Amino acid sequence: MNWDEDLQLSLKAESIQDDIYRSIWPVKEVVRFKHEDDKVLDIRYHIDVEVRMDNGICLLGQEKALRYRFSHYNTFTIEFYQNANTKEGGEFFNLGAQFYLHGYWNEGESGLCKWYIIKIFDFLEFLKSNDIKTLEAYTKTTGGSRASFFCVDYKKIPSKFIYAKYEPHTQRL
Repeated sequence: MNWDEDLQLSLKAESIQDDIYRSIWPVKEVVRFKHEDDKVLDIRYHIDVEVRMDNGICLLGQEKALRYRFSHYNTFTIEFYQNANTKEGGEFFNLGAQFYLHGYWNEGESGLCKWYIIKIFDFLEFLKSNDIKTLEAYTKTTGGSRASFFCVDYKKIPSKFIYAKYEPHTQRL
């Protein structure tokens, strides 16, 4: 897959992600940061979306929909280092979001076969109570990239850090 195909799949995910938000929260509007003025939120704080509620509350989030071929890993992944060689911090260290919608496409890429909405600020604070070497032990690099990713099995994420989830044959939280 090339970058353009990944971008198109990411754009396709937006309406599905919007439906997920509407199924769990009283959503008035979903705003994606695509305009030039909003790019600082994505570039500096890795924020993709703002979910505006009927009651005036606004939540900022990050979104990731991974391809089906990776779904057997059943893991939440977040960029740990942008460059593992220089230890340049990635999303793990710079994320300014309150939630993270993370999931996997189904085989036909018509929807998500499983997803979690994680209370990411709280979860990262919990993880950062460990020393950096312990956290690094849970990272993996990907082919052709200098980045490393922190990986944790969905089932090992304490429920207090999950807003909602969907997995086949389970009930939504």
